[in-house]
Amino acid sequence: QYFARLPLKKSANIHHGNSLRTNWEDIISKNELSYILGNPPFIGKQLQNEEQKKDMELVFGSISNGNSTLDYVTAWYLKSAQYIKDTKIKVAFVSTNSISQGEQVGILWNKLLNQYGIKIHFAHKTFKWSNEAKGNANVFCIIIGFANFDITDKKLFDYETPNSEPHEIKAKNIN
Repeated sequence: QYFARLPLKKSANIHHGNSLRTNWEDIISKNELSYILGNPPFIGKQLQNEEQKKDMELVFGSISNGNSTLDYVTAWYLKSAQYIKDTKIKVAFVSTNSISQGEQVGILWNKLLNQYGIKIHFAHKTFKWSNEAKGNANVFCIIIGFANFDITDKKLFDYETPNSEPHEIKAKNIN
């Protein structure tokens, strides 16, 4: 039986604004939250407008080449890592695969792993994502789930090809 869930009317608690310029603790206390899930914007470093570049500077500050090298999506990783520090909150983001390969890795993951103690709990290797919307999005994505505590049952989802179904691999460590 069809049940309309959108638009949200009951129990809706929606905040409209730039989440990179919002203090998340003002929206919800860390003590009341278990998960952060999202699909942040996939704006490459060359395509960022002035406001987005200012967002990057606000989140990353003066880390080496951070504002000119990193894709916009990386700001949500860092902002989440800062927010979940000393909590049991788990985070998962759909992202472009560029944050797990190439020049961005050393900058972003060095900070997340070493400064914030992030541990990757699960990850989906590169897969092709598309939608049915006008101007159909066709991008290569990854999904990374993390927290600032470790677990023993880590999972890596691998794809034979970017269009195939994933198969699960149990892992001791994901980096």
